[in-house]
Amino acid sequence: MILVTGCTGLVGYSLVRRLIDEGRLVRGFARNRPNWLDPAVSPMQFYQGSILDLGALDAAMEGVEQVIHLVGILVETGRNTFANVHRQGTQNVVDVAKRHGVRRLIYMSSLGTRPNASSLYHRTKWEAEECLRHGGVPYTIFRPSVIFGPRDHFVNQFARIIRYLPFMPILGDGQSRMQPVWVEDVVHCVVTALADVTTIDQTFELGGPERLSFAEIMETIASAMGKSRVKFFLPMPLLRLEAAILERLLPRPPLTSDQLIMLREENICDINLMIKTFKIEPRNFREEIRTYL
Repeated sequence: MILVTGCTGLVGYSLVRRLIDEGRLVRGFARNRPNWLDPAVSPMQFYQGSILDLGALDAAMEGVEQVIHLVGILVETGRNTFANVHRQGTQNVVDVAKRHGVRRLIYMSSLGTRPNASSLYHRTKWEAEECLRHGGVPYTIFRPSVIFGPRDHFVNQFARIIRYLPFMPILGDGQSRMQPVWVEDVVHCVVTALADVTTIDQTFELGGPERLSFAEIMETIASAMGKSRVKFFLPMPLLRLEAAILERLLPRPPLTSDQLIMLREENICDINLMIKTFKIEPRNFREEIRTYL
């Protein structure tokens, strides 16, 4: 039995489908029941709960041999802070997994994760990774760059902006680069790692074949939609002020100070180890987004 925490997200949805297609026994765990789950026809078991609830985790972990831990947040809301969800939640998953004799734990971290990161998001992701490194359960950690796919918030959010605005907003100078990675490529790496003992206690950075600046990503999205837009650059000081105001006024702001910190950093990696280990040719951002925009 494989337990997938955060099964309702972008990676979770594709991963569950892949595992079921391969005939695996899958149990999903999330705070909310996924709208795509039909109990009458879906072979996936579903347990509702939070990774901050040890009792719910304990019940979900019964009879589980492998755990794929996908839970993460980009915006803090109420009790769901970075420290709680990333660090404490992951510690809970590790502790319960060890108690149940789980023989493999895979964690979805993030590219840019490091102990001295400027963003709280990346620092708490590092603390989550440390929980695995010292947890006593054989683990594999993945650090993807921005993940894109039909159900993503990244490409689809900017596509909506481009569709309805007569200009193309560029955050800051638009020069920081990312290495967008196709969701199905991420899923392939995760599923392959489950059966590959050489990936145990290893950390892998995941990215696509293209290193694109934020401005290039916006241009690529517009081109895929058949739209032509003039770039409108939004200076970082103005964005920081906007983020500060939104954080005060809204329970879930669309832009945060922490996100702006991450946006100023390069989010790129060497994918040679990914290609060699997982026998994969990462798919092209420019081509794949045309399949769903």
